[in-house]
Amino acid sequence: MNAGWSDLNPYLRVAQNQQCPGGYVLHPRVIFDHYLACVAEGSLIVNLAGKEQVLEPGTFIFIEPGVEHSFRCYSNVPARLPHLHFDFFTLPDAGSVFISFKPAEELAAFRRLFRPPIHEQAPELQLDTVIQPLYYEPALECLMKVIALQGRPSPAARLEQRGHVLQLIAMLLQATQTREVNQNPRHVRAMEEAMRLIREEFRQPLNLDDLAAAVHLSPSHFGSLFRQFHQSSPMQFLRNYRIEQVKHLLLTTDRTLTQISGQCGFSSVHALSRAFKEVSGMSPSDFLQGRRSEPAVKPSGCPMSGV
Repeated sequence: MNAGWSDLNPYLRVAQNQQCPGGYVLHPRVIFDHYLACVAEGSLIVNLAGKEQVLEPGTFIFIEPGVEHSFRCYSNVPARLPHLHFDFFTLPDAGSVFISFKPAEELAAFRRLFRPPIHEQAPELQLDTVIQPLYYEPALECLMKVIALQGRPSPAARLEQRGHVLQLIAMLLQATQTREVNQNPRHVRAMEEAMRLIREEFRQPLNLDDLAAAVHLSPSHFGSLFRQFHQSSPMQFLRNYRIEQVKHLLLTTDRTLTQISGQCGFSSVHALSRAFKEVSGMSPSDFLQGRRSEPAVKPSGCPMSGV
């Protein structure tokens, strides 16, 4: 298949928030498609091609087709493992691929179902097997949004889910590509402090100079570093963070938009609505209407849990 990153058209086979009890074991297997998961809680002991390592919360794992792997939990430590089985490109036979729980030697009759590994399809999209973003919360939140939208029938929901998948891939690709930058202790401390300030003070009228001064960097140096870590400018990140808080309050409280605008750092309802439209592509009222019109979907059992 001749494809590149610009042709991405993900096909989601499974999107589940798996709860693994203490002592859980996934026996050695190979899969036909790509697997992406985050250790959201607990610890996961992973064996990849004979090499064992322990993954702690905030760690992502990415497994390509045909790579033998197994998982297990400590006997007294459960884990939460939100995960996806997916294809980067939707092929005509996508619907015939199933989730395998068998070793390679038992899958000879199904060789045609193996998806081409992404590093062969689009080398520029090569991801690490184990990915540890400096700030894993945005990527985990993105993964949970993908899972929450699984099975929703409307075109809007499917497009939104696809957008979150692409955003998640971009976040993890950036984390893979910026390992060396992230290993500079001074840079790491500066970004940690900036992120703390954004999370705790987003209600205040912060600007680039405020954030740069808080981490003892010039505005230009701070802005450049921030883009390397977070793939956006500091002010875009702050705006997007505020909008996420707005969405949360819209969905979980009865507060008016005027009240929410002041609580989330916006100077007015007009400023909030303009930013909301820029970030989400819709007005706050359209966002609420879309959520109310989506039919509830009963979650199905997780294939990895046997439910």
